[in-house]
Amino acid sequence: MRVITKGKIALAAAATAAALVLTGCGGSAGSSSGGNSSATSGELNLIAYSGVWQDQYTAAVIEPFKAKYPDIKINYSSKRSSAEMLSALQGQKNNPATDVAIMDNSVSTTGNTQGLFDKIDAAAVPNLANVPEQFKNKGGFGPVVMLDAVGLLYDTATFPQAPESWDVLWDPAYAGKINVNAPPSLLGLSLTAITSKMEGEDYTKSIDKAVARLKVMAPGVQTFAPNPDEYQNVITGQTVLGLGQNARGQFYSDQSNKKMGVTFPKEGTVYQINTVNVVKDAPNKAAAQTFVDYALSAEAQTAFAKALFYAPSVTNAELPADVKDRVVPTDGSLNIVPLDVEFLSSARDKWTDTWKRQIITK
Repeated sequence: MRVITKGKIALAAAATAAALVLTGCGGSAGSSSGGNSSATSGELNLIAYSGVWQDQYTAAVIEPFKAKYPDIKINYSSKRSSAEMLSALQGQKNNPATDVAIMDNSVSTTGNTQGLFDKIDAAAVPNLANVPEQFKNKGGFGPVVMLDAVGLLYDTATFPQAPESWDVLWDPAYAGKINVNAPPSLLGLSLTAITSKMEGEDYTKSIDKAVARLKVMAPGVQTFAPNPDEYQNVITGQTVLGLGQNARGQFYSDQSNKKMGVTFPKEGTVYQINTVNVVKDAPNKAAAQTFVDYALSAEAQTAFAKALFYAPSVTNAELPADVKDRVVPTDGSLNIVPLDVEFLSSARDKWTDTWKRQIITK
C-alpha cells in the first residue's frame, strides 16, 4: 500500500490543482470541424506516453473505445515524455498529422500559447460537463484527464519503513545508490520546486538556494538518466532511492512483489497532471472530439484508475476502495507544493540549463 504523509499544512487539493493547471492561455477560437473522419468513423491519430502507460491505456481505454466505435481506426504515436510530444507537434504545426495529444499540463500550456491546440467544443464533448471547473482550462483548451503526483521511490529491503523526508536523498549512507531524472523531466523540475520550498525560497523569484543544495546531493547520484527507467533501477537493485510518479510506482510495486515502494515525504510533493488536447487543424477533428468525450467518461476514467492508479478528473467516476486508497488523493489530505505551470513553461529551458551547468557534474 502507498504511504502518504499528511502534512500539517496540507492544502486543499482541488484549490491547489486549480492554481496549478487551469490558467487562461489565450489563443484562437478554434478551427472548424471537418477533416477525413466523421464522429463515428475514419481514423484518429493519437500521441501519448510509451511503455507501461501505453500498454495499460490501450487495454483500459483504447480497446473499449474501439469496441464502441469499430469504424474508427486509432494510430498511436508513443513518446517517452511530454517534451518529446511537444517537439513532434511543433514540427507538424503547418501540416498537422496528429488529432489528439495526452500530455503533462505544464507542457500542454506551452502548446496552448504556441497555437498548437484547439479549444474544446462542449457540444461535441458532452462529458466535459462532468469535469469540475478547477480541472477545466480557463481559456477553453484541453481539460485535465487524470491526476498523479511525484513520489519518492525506495527499495523495501533497505527501507522496511518508508522514508519520511526528502532529506534522505542527501544522506551519505546512500551515496551512489540514488537515481534522479534531471530536467527537462518533470521529475527533476519538481524536485527543484520541492527543494526550493525546503530552503524557504520562492522558486518563481529565485532557485539559488535550491541549486546550492542540489549541488550537494549531485555527487551521490548514480545516474541522472535512469536506464531503462527510474522504477527498474530500484527494483533490480542498481539504486535504492529515486524519483518517480505514484501511479507507475504503485503498478511496479505490484509487479515486483513489493520490492519497491513509493511514498510522499512530509515536506510535500507536486501534482503531475495530464490534459487531453485536440490539435488545431486536426485532420480528423470529429473523431478526435469523440475520443476526447470517451476519455472523459466515467467508464474510461474508472478503468484506467484500476489499471494504472491515476486519479480520475471527472466527478461521476466511482473507484473501488482498494484503488481509491492508492491513487493520489484530491481531498486536501496531501501536502502539495503548488507548481505554477505558466511560470514553469517559461522557466523550463532555463532550469534545464542550470542543472546541466551547475548541478550535473559527471
